Amino acid sequence: MIPSGAYWVRVNRFFGDGMMAYAAIEPLRRAGLPLVFWGPDRAVDLYAGSANVVATVAETGRKYGVWPAARMLREHRPAALIGFPKSVRPHVAGLLARVPLRLGCGDGGASLLLTHSVAFYQREDHFVERYASVVTRAFPDLGPLGFTAFRPREEAFERREAQAGESGFSGDYVVLAPGANSGSKRLSVPLFAALGRRLEAVGLGAVILGAGAEDQRLATELMSELPWALNLVDRCSLSLSAAWICGARGLVGMDSGLAHIAGGAGIPTLAVFGPTRPQHSRPWGPRVKVIRHETLSCLECMAFHCPLPDHPCMNGLDEDLLWHELSATMEAP
Repeated sequence: MIPSGAYWVRVNRFFGDGMMAYAAIEPLRRAGLPLVFWGPDRAVDLYAGSANVVATVAETGRKYGVWPAARMLREHRPAALIGFPKSVRPHVAGLLARVPLRLGCGDGGASLLLTHSVAFYQREDHFVERYASVVTRAFPDLGPLGFTAFRPREEAFERREAQAGESGFSGDYVVLAPGANSGSKRLSVPLFAALGRRLEAVGLGAVILGAGAEDQRLATELMSELPWALNLVDRCSLSLSAAWICGARGLVGMDSGLAHIAGGAGIPTLAVFGPTRPQHSRPWGPRVKVIRHETLSCLECMAFHCPLPDHPCMNGLDEDLLWHELSATMEAP
């Protein structure tokens, strides 16, 4: 049942972007306003049943029609539509449905569809700060952006316990997240394996999370080096992955969706960056440590494929440094 007068949040299939939007609406979450998450089914599963999320509207296809979306919004009469993905379709639907508050990115004339917007590409601060500036303008009485940790629904934690029992897995652990949506952003398997051996030496387990064929390949390579680890690639929904992350001592990842979940959950997060810009898209949270190969001139190239044969920004990092930073991040209060 979707109540009228709720605050609708549009998310896309890139759930790292969704977590940044979730962070930006923290004033609404803190105030206890009813939220509806609308987007692809896998992405909205992450938020279903979490704090203040009263409903989700899931899509099974990649595209949706503006007119059917407008009819749906008109039926449920949202108080606001918040859509930070750089797509105008939800805002066209919101305008047609006469949603009174429409928040989003106003580049390329999109501001004409919105009541509150930001020229996204003209700013250089973090994506969360750009989004949050729009929320603050629309809801000034709710106060400035703070941090309220994300938790998935309770059912996800129950499923995590059941899955751990079925696998015979117990004890403290760190999540290894080797996947990313481009090869240039991935840390090498040998470096992940080196960190895994360090974890074993101090009595910590390792849980490998991810989804898709490429993540399966990486996990298979990693399991050949760490046969004692628990490989859950393609065995978890996003909400179940989030429950595993929330129970971890820490997470090692890159500029990827799982690292954004860990940051948003307040979990110690070591995020390795190379071709992308941490000042824009680092995981958002109080216990995030970003590490880079700072001596390289090719950092922040934004290339989808590295033209250098050894991909130095992601493969040339020192494993002692990675372990030191991970340990410090997990020990920090």
